[in-house]
Amino acid sequence: MNRRVWSRFTATLLLAACATQALAVVEREDIIVLAADGLRYTSYKTLRSDLAERVLYLGPDEAPEDAVFIVPDDYASTPLDDGGTRLHFQSGSFALMNTGVFDAEVERKANGIRVFTSWDGVTRSDGHLGKWNAPDDFSSFSYTWVVPRNIDILAYQANRSGTWEKRENTLNWTGKQVNDIAFTIRYRVNDPDAGAAPAAKPRPTQPAPQQTAPSKPKPQPSYSGNGLETAPSTSFDSKPPQAGGTPSQAKPQQPTTSEQDKPAQPSNVDPKPRSVTLDSVVTLADGRPQVTARGQGVLRRLAGALATDNTRRVVIHGPGFTDSRDTGGSVAQAARVSDFLAAHGVAEERIEIRAGKRADDATGRTIEVTVEPGGLLDAFSEKR
Repeated sequence: MNRRVWSRFTATLLLAACATQALAVVEREDIIVLAADGLRYTSYKTLRSDLAERVLYLGPDEAPEDAVFIVPDDYASTPLDDGGTRLHFQSGSFALMNTGVFDAEVERKANGIRVFTSWDGVTRSDGHLGKWNAPDDFSSFSYTWVVPRNIDILAYQANRSGTWEKRENTLNWTGKQVNDIAFTIRYRVNDPDAGAAPAAKPRPTQPAPQQTAPSKPKPQPSYSGNGLETAPSTSFDSKPPQAGGTPSQAKPQQPTTSEQDKPAQPSNVDPKPRSVTLDSVVTLADGRPQVTARGQGVLRRLAGALATDNTRRVVIHGPGFTDSRDTGGSVAQAARVSDFLAAHGVAEERIEIRAGKRADDATGRTIEVTVEPGGLLDAFSEKR
């Protein structure tokens, strides 16, 4: 997995041609799919415009070969004196996918609390900051987090006016005619194995054991503009709820099972990878990935076949698409299927997600799941 931090060095979007064109239509979507540890992620960035060409700048710690994919792939690459790279696209639209690990963007607090800040607090010499476009503003900008079941979103802010929407396992912000955008998100990482147990009552405060002095808190960027927007149900600066319990609260004892007592795994499972194509199990409803009513049953049966220690790898390819601008939506749907399977017993660390294939005849309805060892699919039937 590429572990470079993609989001720390925000891809800066520059106008390379048509300099005299006013108010160009520029639409961008960023999707961050977070892993269960709250640090690893897969990011998908798409940009669409009515311009004839675009230029993308990658920072010194980024390189084109580190991306999982860049669409279109016929770009020109130019190394720069600062160690960065300029990509020149003969198109007004492109899409990028990358994996990495949050580092300086995330401040770690007690009780599993994390604070993510998308902007490093440095304003460029030309006045731009965060996620920006030039010379015009973004006609629309959509920023989405997709989180696994063990992560709770507690509060969220943006330094520009927009609309927040929190639905199931997604958090989305959408703004119109905006630029120089920065986000701060507070979230809690719970034990993935703890399940959805009800919140425990707070215990009386006990003297804390002597610890080393905590590290100095990371200074928060000073935002300028329209002021911060916070979820009305949760104040960002307030003390977060303790629904996940504190580290001092011991987990209930679970019966231990010796290796001899574990159910025997079948020894005659075909080890070769095998794929299955599933139709209409996931869709984009109002731009959000949703498992369909049919998909609920199909994916439960698939999870039943794969929720075993024998499963080594599961690769989910999202629906195919006819336009490269739909790459992000394809991966978001694959991520939704991944989260569903993980919630029904499939080991999350063994699941990988990919975009579907671009094809002129793509229907956008089917996903492909490749399983290793493939013999596990013998226990699965898409139909009842």
